[in-house]
Amino acid sequence: MQTPVILLSGFLGSGKTTLLLSLIQESKRRGLRPGILMNELGKRDVDGTILEEHADIQVEKLLDGCVCCSRKSELPDSLALLLDQQPDVIYIELTGVADPDEIKTALHGPEFRDCLKLHHTITLLDAENALEYASRFSADKQLVRTLRKQLETADLITVNKSDLVSRDMLAKIENMVRKHNMTAKLTFTTYSRIPLPDLLQGISPKKSNSHAPTVAGAISKPVQVHSAHPDGHRHGSSETSGSFSRVGTVTLTFPRQYPERKLSRECLESFFQSWGDSLMRAKGHVALDQGGPVRLVQYAGGRTSWEDSRYPGSPYLVCIGMDLNETQLKETWAALFR
Repeated sequence: MQTPVILLSGFLGSGKTTLLLSLIQESKRRGLRPGILMNELGKRDVDGTILEEHADIQVEKLLDGCVCCSRKSELPDSLALLLDQQPDVIYIELTGVADPDEIKTALHGPEFRDCLKLHHTITLLDAENALEYASRFSADKQLVRTLRKQLETADLITVNKSDLVSRDMLAKIENMVRKHNMTAKLTFTTYSRIPLPDLLQGISPKKSNSHAPTVAGAISKPVQVHSAHPDGHRHGSSETSGSFSRVGTVTLTFPRQYPERKLSRECLESFFQSWGDSLMRAKGHVALDQGGPVRLVQYAGGRTSWEDSRYPGSPYLVCIGMDLNETQLKETWAALFR
């Protein structure tokens, strides 16, 4: 029996994790057992922790690189681990700079075709920024091509945060989308709300999970798949010198002992804004003062959001951007605590 797979694609901060959380909750309401594979560019996991905290579900994670490139050889083992749990549906959330077509090709390969089937490929767009990507990242032609592939390969394109722009802007976004994909269903929404029952149509609980065959033995060896991307498409962390084109990540940690000066919300938000377009995304679990509560902070598209968090570990912040100067970034960060 083939397990259906739903791919979640879209640029950094478009709302993929919010949608995934809703899909997990809807799956549970329908009696479905979901399997989750989450890929993040940075070495520290943020989105997986959010899912585990809010949905009480185990997440298979691929960190510090992209599953369509530098982590591609690890995809078979990760999917085998999920399939051993005998899920009714598998959700794969890609990094914001991943090409979903690479994953679609892998799923149709001989190692997966008998046990997996692609059910949907969903791409989310940030309504406030979607029209600016081509010009903003014009110096990074590979990134622009990848963002176009995210549109071209989707069967459902969701324009998220549509309440933040005008009707005229939404019409321009629709025209842009249709230049790259004439057949995908197009929806406009807020907070990643889309008709979930339609997405899960045709997916039902397995009649007898306890007797379903395992597949770990069938995919016991990692399959080495070389990336077909032009121009040296690579993903990774700036800490290890790898990058997706010119996109890299830097992880910032907090001093062991906070000084008397506290880190305010305003100070942190100003820190994000000071890097301009070079900082595309920031997210992490932060503590504004020594011994204070840890909060989840997320920065995308020039906006910062805060949420309560039960994260038990040491606070940290992951920054994702283009041509990030790691030394300067860490020096500026350290200066906030002096």
